[in-house]
Amino acid sequence: MKKILSIIIALMMMVTMASGCNKEPDDVVVEGEGENAIVVEAVNKYLTAVVYDRGEDEPADKEYWENVVDSFEKANQGVTVNLVFTKDAAYEVRDRILSGNSPDFVFLPSGEENGVTEALIKDRAMLPLTNVEASAPAGIFENDTCKPYDDGVSYIAPVLFETKGLIYNTELLSSNGFSNPQTWDDFVSIAKACENKKFAFFTYSGAEPDEFADIFAAALVPAIGAEEMGKILSYDEEAWKNESIKTFIDKIEEIKSLVVSKSTTKTRDDVIECLKNGEVLFISGTEADLEELNKDGEKYAICKYPALSGSPVATVSFSEMYIPVEAKEPELAKDFMKHIYMDMSSSSTYSPEVFAGEFAVKNGANETLSDEFCGHIVDVFKSMADADEFVDQMLVYIEEF
Repeated sequence: MKKILSIIIALMMMVTMASGCNKEPDDVVVEGEGENAIVVEAVNKYLTAVVYDRGEDEPADKEYWENVVDSFEKANQGVTVNLVFTKDAAYEVRDRILSGNSPDFVFLPSGEENGVTEALIKDRAMLPLTNVEASAPAGIFENDTCKPYDDGVSYIAPVLFETKGLIYNTELLSSNGFSNPQTWDDFVSIAKACENKKFAFFTYSGAEPDEFADIFAAALVPAIGAEEMGKILSYDEEAWKNESIKTFIDKIEEIKSLVVSKSTTKTRDDVIECLKNGEVLFISGTEADLEELNKDGEKYAICKYPALSGSPVATVSFSEMYIPVEAKEPELAKDFMKHIYMDMSSSSTYSPEVFAGEFAVKNGANETLSDEFCGHIVDVFKSMADADEFVDQMLVYIEEF
């Protein structure tokens, strides 16, 4: 009877596959080989992954996720991943959860304008990922984004890391006898050495000045430590009175007249054009920017942002992945995350040089180092504020926020 039932189950599966319907596939457990093979168990193993399509800015995303799915399925015979890759991932996640059909895995950055990830954090609607951490590069979970509550547990996993720093024209750097700036004193020294040259030493996108959050963090963390930076990111008014903040602003004041003219109004595209045209030595950028700049030749390179004191640290941003609390296959989703980290660590392009403290900058719930902060930095370049006025403006903002 058992053998007959097993054959019936196998035939039903064949009919289902031939019909082309959308029924979730089964993982079939088989005993024996060839003609003697008998289906002894049919267990549903089906992972639904909703992934946000970041659009034209990240054109390789779809290929990346399809490759991850393909390699995961090959490593886990019988498992099928339903990849929902869409710009409307926020609506997809929300609608599925509300209808009782929650996805198992979600990639949806907190900065996405619909705020679904932030809402799930607020509602404590994500599963803990403690047993995923051991599969990830050391230290990358040690930040406020991954551990959004006071329980010290990770609920969000970082993925799609991106290193940021100073992109520079290698020919201009070497031909003028300069080397990568390790400290802000080095940076200011190069700025002054470029004063009478045909190119400026630096420009920035004053119309979109988000990079200053990263530059600021990279400058201060080696000088004051990640713990003190954590206080700054947590709206601690006393931390914002730290003299190192004023020292950083003093350095900005030293270079404000030495940057490319009209930098306060430039866009990211303007800044990159300045570098391409040989008008500037350094700009702020990412590894993705560097890859695009070097598509026709290795003319540019990237280095870490300078520190106020001590050795420069890597500045890395990431996007978030997580498992909704109502996921039907939570353990399979955790295996999927572990597989992503395994793929990443085996990649020839992955750099293990990650400074965990920098991840705090990517805290979606923290706006201290976002528009208001960066706007005040531009005010310093415009001579509308000095170090004391900058700190006063930030303290007023923190109190109101």
